[in-house]
Amino acid sequence: MRSLALIVACLAAILEFAGSSQAASLRVAPVVLDLRAPTAASTIRIWNDARRPINVQVRVLRWTQQNGEDTYEATNDVVASPPITTLRPGGENLVRIVRTSKRPVNGEESYRLVVDELPDPSRRVAGTVVLVVRHSIPVFFATTDASGASPSWSVQQRRGGYLVTVRNRGSMRLKISNLALSSGGKAVARREGLVGYALGNSTAKWFVPATGRGRLSGGSVAISADSEAGRFDATARLTGG
Repeated sequence: MRSLALIVACLAAILEFAGSSQAASLRVAPVVLDLRAPTAASTIRIWNDARRPINVQVRVLRWTQQNGEDTYEATNDVVASPPITTLRPGGENLVRIVRTSKRPVNGEESYRLVVDELPDPSRRVAGTVVLVVRHSIPVFFATTDASGASPSWSVQQRRGGYLVTVRNRGSMRLKISNLALSSGGKAVARREGLVGYALGNSTAKWFVPATGRGRLSGGSVAISADSEAGRFDATARLTGG
């Protein structure tokens, strides 16, 4: 399961950034499901842009964070129907996502919906690699009164950049993109695009490469980034040396 978690984690960031790119044979929309109680079900639409039929598998993994890292595990609390489908060339289908657990949602629950194009054995050629498409879609179930994200930040110097740690004491996730660390009004480290999520009541860690324009100094660091609510600024503690 740990190897599966690593594969999904790597592909999640790549494919979420790509969104529903039309360059791939398999397209998916929407690219995030955000459901509030009492809503317990939704749908995604999948398309086959290839000129051949493709087989698609849809799975749901529970998404948590441990020691600052994303982890994934199989779950029956949320299911996808149908879990396997065949799409004809140019075809499309609806997949229903249902929270089947009878346990009330506490704050916000996080899952990943993994949509895989399955390899076609008939297309395998000795000595070649058959590439298929994977989409990893965030799925959130939350109560209407769930508290928003409440992050606290710290930054530690690392070779080539900085390790940014955010502890989210709120119930709901914080999505971070275009993260910059500044000193004296100048960005000294930057990470463009999607950086990641700090899930509710969890801690996340990310490496932010240095820009080569000086170093952070003093006891605090200026942080700016984009979230689902828009651009924000924050202050972090600078630790280590």
